[in-house]
Amino acid sequence: MKLTFKQIISAILICLFVLLALGGYFFCWPKYQEFKKKKTELEIKKEEVGSKEVYLSNLETLSEKLLTYSEQISKVNSAFPKDPSSAAIFNFFQKTSSENGLFLTEVDMNETQESSGGRIQEMSFSISVSGSYSAFKNFLSAIYASSRLIEVKSINFSSSEEGKDLFDFNLELKTQSYAY
Repeated sequence: MKLTFKQIISAILICLFVLLALGGYFFCWPKYQEFKKKKTELEIKKEEVGSKEVYLSNLETLSEKLLTYSEQISKVNSAFPKDPSSAAIFNFFQKTSSENGLFLTEVDMNETQESSGGRIQEMSFSISVSGSYSAFKNFLSAIYASSRLIEVKSINFSSSEEGKDLFDFNLELKTQSYAY
């Protein structure tokens, strides 16, 4: 049986087509699958970047809003200082008592403890001052007017031996600060 030229060409074309199909299946199909996978990963990364951009935009908006409240935030920060140093408290009482005509005779730090939640630290202390009753009233007003939150827990007073217009005042106080 003699093959004709057309039959030989057809057989060669069929073999080439089969080889091309097999080559495409074994070489191109895995590359296409990998391309499809990378494309899906790229879309996921684009979504992540988009959501992070939205998040950063929201943070910038909140930061701008906070800037409008900077005065109120500074008041809160002064009421609850980050550094609850006893020297700063002593300096405050020394200055306030002398400004109001009292003599600061004693300052004792009693205890420091964390309040509920663990973020606020309470400091208790007692002070003793000497002076007139009107000076003491002014001193208490200055304590209450200060930006720092100071709570007067108790007041004891006695008459001074030096004069009938002088008194000795003993105060138990509590203040708060941020605990880090």
